[in-house]
Amino acid sequence: MGTKISTVSHSLPFFRFSPENSISLASKASKRCLEKAAMDLSDIGLIISTGVYRYRNTGEPSIASLVQKRIMRSLQTRLKNGGTKTDARSTFSFDLNQGACGWLAGIQIIDGFIQTGDISHGLVCTGDSEPFRGSSVGYRFDSAAAAIILSGSETPGGFSDFITYYYPGHGEEFISSTHFGKVKGKIGKRNILYIEQKGSYLQSCIECASESLKKYINETALTINDIDLLISSQSPDGLISGLRERTGLGQKIVEVPNNRKKEFHTAGPSFALKKSWDDNSFRSSHNILFLTVGSGITVSLALYKNSAADGKGRTNQ
Repeated sequence: MGTKISTVSHSLPFFRFSPENSISLASKASKRCLEKAAMDLSDIGLIISTGVYRYRNTGEPSIASLVQKRIMRSLQTRLKNGGTKTDARSTFSFDLNQGACGWLAGIQIIDGFIQTGDISHGLVCTGDSEPFRGSSVGYRFDSAAAAIILSGSETPGGFSDFITYYYPGHGEEFISSTHFGKVKGKIGKRNILYIEQKGSYLQSCIECASESLKKYINETALTINDIDLLISSQSPDGLISGLRERTGLGQKIVEVPNNRKKEFHTAGPSFALKKSWDDNSFRSSHNILFLTVGSGITVSLALYKNSAADGKGRTNQ
């Protein structure tokens, strides 16, 4: 059985100063995914949330359970309006904390549950927002969220060869932490988010990601020419142009322009996937490589074989 992508969705605040946050945005993206896939929450066996920067630094309850609750609330509204009754109590949810590589790690976990036959469909949602608007130091990410639904399939293809590489020597180049203190210009104290990104971090991410790609190709018996499309993290700023130069993959690496002047963090790969999904480059590609990179430095990769694609740029659909 192969684990395949049923659909992907993302969400951004409607306008720049919208009060929408990581929880509301992840809920919106997840509901859109269910609607696009024509699924009910009861069809989803597992929900995993992988966002890092959470609204009001929420730790408990899990973000995944809050997303699940919001979806169920919308279902209750639907029932009041004459919709069909559903039972979503069988859906299990939890948070996964693995930084910018958490999105791909969540996909790997759901793939494992699908392969064992424990579930037929799973959902990974992710999103980030500044914990307290205007109260952080060094925060550079856009409020953004995304969701992806994965389903088991009897046809060939889907995800395989999940591998993660670690480069602990670069662990001090990107650090985020919270400290309790007074916010300048505000009453009272709270946990303040501090992010320190050294000037060398971008180049280190490019080098570690490029090195990981070489290792991955050697370990999976691929060649660089076998890769039709690469879905990558979109942060730090400059990562895509660096990878295009270092790997020789050029325009095969999907880049998502963000005119909002900020970076996409954990949702970045989903935004890239959505872009390739909409312009049909995903469906017309046979070997699609997913690559996520984050602090640590950690680099995770996975191969997706698209059985609908017949070689370079041709589809059977």
